[in-house]
Amino acid sequence: MLTELSNYYQKQGILSLDFGCQHLQACRNGNNRFAEAKAAFVGSEYEKGTLPRLLFASLDPGRSDSDPNQRTVNAVRLQEERDCVVEALPKARHWYRTHELACILLKKIKPHLQMQDSHLYFAHVNSVKCCENNEDHKSGSRVLFKNCQKYIGGEISILKPDILVTQGQMAREAIEESFNTTGPSKDNDACSHAWPVIGGKKALWFHTYHPRNFGKFNRQRRDCFDDWAGLVYETFRGWRCEKL
Repeated sequence: MLTELSNYYQKQGILSLDFGCQHLQACRNGNNRFAEAKAAFVGSEYEKGTLPRLLFASLDPGRSDSDPNQRTVNAVRLQEERDCVVEALPKARHWYRTHELACILLKKIKPHLQMQDSHLYFAHVNSVKCCENNEDHKSGSRVLFKNCQKYIGGEISILKPDILVTQGQMAREAIEESFNTTGPSKDNDACSHAWPVIGGKKALWFHTYHPRNFGKFNRQRRDCFDDWAGLVYETFRGWRCEKL
């Protein structure tokens, strides 16, 4: 999976070690903090398919290393699996909440799963591949989202998720546009879900507010996450007997 993903990035001109995106100058726009494309994070157990494949699609990287060697698929995995200490992360931050939700969704299938280990079982892609490295992880310019949207469909098709979680409206729009589909209902039901065809097969899709949208995200966290975990268990309960 990692090799296929790297080959896709290279073909599209967005491999960190061989970057040739036609939109670079328009997206950089004179920003000397700008970092070129960063690969998706793909947990080692996600790649193996040990549990149902849980994929998070979020916004842009809040921070990205200037060294392209640190932005490859292998380097991103190594850094995350070796260095991430979840309990040390600020609880209000996106990455802590991502681990938390992953653990909630998968724990009924793997009861002894700890939040610290949850990243082994999920993958994470950004709707924007490059990074403006704005202060306080401020979201990137809209032009980056527009220019990167064409890369999302191929990337996610390679990752073949069983469960998809979009984090923030721009991530939702990227999936809807890439796969010509409609996401979970937005009509007074923040706990809804959808079953689009993603990467050639149906995936269970939940949409969350981005964790930085504290009020709405926390209400959704309180009202929806446990129900979603129950749906994941009912949908994939056979996994426990067949895979674990």
